Amino acid sequence: MIRVLRGLITTAVLLTLWAGIVWIFDLPHYILPGPERVISVLWTRPELFVHHALITAAEISAGLALGGIFGLAVACLIADSPRLQRWTMPALVISQALPVFALAPILMLWLGYGFASKLAMTTLIVFFPVTAATLSGFRALPSSWSDTITALRGQRLRIFWQVRFPLALPFAGSGLRIAASVAPIGAVVGEWMGSAGGLGYLMLHANGRGQTDVLFAALVVLCGLALLIWGITNRLTRSLNRYQAFD
Repeated sequence: MIRVLRGLITTAVLLTLWAGIVWIFDLPHYILPGPERVISVLWTRPELFVHHALITAAEISAGLALGGIFGLAVACLIADSPRLQRWTMPALVISQALPVFALAPILMLWLGYGFASKLAMTTLIVFFPVTAATLSGFRALPSSWSDTITALRGQRLRIFWQVRFPLALPFAGSGLRIAASVAPIGAVVGEWMGSAGGLGYLMLHANGRGQTDVLFAALVVLCGLALLIWGITNRLTRSLNRYQAFD
């Protein structure tokens, strides 16, 4: 109840501030529409925003799941090999250093303008935070677990699956929560570069037609969708905290 009340208060403050800026500076609606115009568009054309939001939600969710799986798998493969980490980490860092806009045309050329290219971009963005966070978990072996390690000496697989992997899971969950907050970037950028649907597609076409109210309405829906996906991810990964170890 407290969270709902806090959210309503925050929303009311933001809407008041938004309306105040429009009123004080007397901004025309094609520069910054008032919240009442945006709410009106959302109320009168809900099917438009639901249709495009579902497309973007599918791209984000699939990319988040695929990137999380790949990130966890790669971290598991290189966790016990400093040599592999030295070879792979530069490539992982470069994959994040390159702007998404620079990679988007290449992915579009290879994968086309459909779902696959948006999935690839979202997966690429999600992949690194999960990998880096999980590797941190593999390195965070508490000293209080030394007796367990001694008892399982010579059994590397058992040590990995019974000790190190459970310890790394909370870190992987933290990486996935971070990734969930940036995953929408990949989907929306892909839709800007070329798409037949999605909130990014809707925003681009609304901007080209001077429909600023539709543009801002799509942006509001995108913000709500991002918060929803992050909240679901946060709830799903919260159970991993039971593996948290202490010295």
